[in-house]
Amino acid sequence: MERFLGQPLRAQPHLAVVFYDSIGDFVVATPLLRGLAEKYPGCVIDYLGGERTRELEEVSPLLADRFSLFGAPGAFQRLPAYVAARVAAAGPYDLVVNCEAHPAARLAAAVLDPRYVVGPAYTTDLRGDLPYPPTRIDALHAEAWNAADLLERYAGVLQTQYIGEILCRLARVETDFHRTEVPAEKPPGEVPAVLIATGANRSAKLWPDAYWAQVIEWCAGRGYSIGLLGAAPAQQERFYHSVGGEERLLAATPLQDLRGRFTLPQVAGALSLARACVTIDNGIMHLAAAVGTPTVAIFGGSPWRLWAPRSPRVEVLLPAEPCLRCEENRFRNEACLLPEQVCMLSVRPARVLAALEHALAVERAAG
Repeated sequence: MERFLGQPLRAQPHLAVVFYDSIGDFVVATPLLRGLAEKYPGCVIDYLGGERTRELEEVSPLLADRFSLFGAPGAFQRLPAYVAARVAAAGPYDLVVNCEAHPAARLAAAVLDPRYVVGPAYTTDLRGDLPYPPTRIDALHAEAWNAADLLERYAGVLQTQYIGEILCRLARVETDFHRTEVPAEKPPGEVPAVLIATGANRSAKLWPDAYWAQVIEWCAGRGYSIGLLGAAPAQQERFYHSVGGEERLLAATPLQDLRGRFTLPQVAGALSLARACVTIDNGIMHLAAAVGTPTVAIFGGSPWRLWAPRSPRVEVLLPAEPCLRCEENRFRNEACLLPEQVCMLSVRPARVLAALEHALAVERAAG
């Protein structure tokens, strides 16, 4: 297994991409998946993700096959048989692009045993990390990708700081770095005019319940139906930290509860039919951006330079009173590091409502 520097691959190569099973991870990987298919016509791409993104992976036209590395007990007992079957079908793996630093992803890359690898990987004896080559592109592996001066220091290597571009650059892929894509299916029932998503994988990202209530009441007062997207409450409580606040909002406002009612492709379909979406930095934001929904995206304690969608239909709102504590901690903290969540409190409802009004107006003009 060697580091990939753009060496030629055989015709119709067998490729694999490895990533964690957060919805946003899968969505931002789609430029990479598309770019690989554009660069290597006829290639076969397998995706090692997980149970939370399984519904997207299974129906994505970008993939030939997929495997749940994360979220499925016994994954490593099943992985060798999976790899053997895929090698029998498409030949040995020519290239593995590992987008995930998790040790399980590194070990999976070793089991795939490709000729070339991009991203975190163990040496073949599993005694250490495979060194990176001394190129400017590969120096990115040692960087904090959200760093404020990254673009300045990597002028000529990066056009933007968007994670979709960085993943493609590391794999020596050229494509439309900012165009994400997801499979979308029409959901059952009527779709509210405005859809919101309040949950996130870190509670440091959450926007106050009282602020959400103002958005809901504003919509109701103007005749816009409004629905809450997200995982089913049990899963929301386990992964996304917002279930208590959501239950209070549902009890006190005209918010419609859509959590857990749709598959992920149906969530994408619902977003494509909605007039607008208001969300914090989470997977729903990435789905909305991918299907072109006019979206208000509220960022606070998360790496916006890296993860904010680069779409003209997404308005990113940053704190009026930013705090650097999360950034200094490399966003490893689950909760806010201050007694009061200053950054998210400073994204006042008036700003969000102005942005939402603009999003609704843009959609009316487009319609």
